[in-house]
Amino acid sequence: VVMPHNLIIVDYSLGQPGSVHDVYAFQGTQVFQDPTNVLPPHHWIWADSAYPSKTWCAVPFKRPCGGSLMCRQNIYNHYVSKVHTLCFHPAGF
Repeated sequence: VVMPHNLIIVDYSLGQPGSVHDVYAFQGTQVFQDPTNVLPPHHWIWADSAYPSKTWCAVPFKRPCGGSLMCRQNIYNHYVSKVHTLCFHPAGF
């Protein structure tokens, strides 16, 4: 299930076996292959850290190896996590 910032389902992928990683299933969606055809200008989707960081794909910050995130990055990640949880509700997970 693919949702932009307003949490409305705009794309989805079916037929992937349960053992396929989400990123591989995501690569089969139209939003991954041609985001401008699915998302209006200046819109984006929320994703977890396994997904690519693109102008149209908002992902959490990753902690640098041997380092730490800045306070504002941790706050951003906290809110991305809340949105990520909300994204599972319409899908019934």
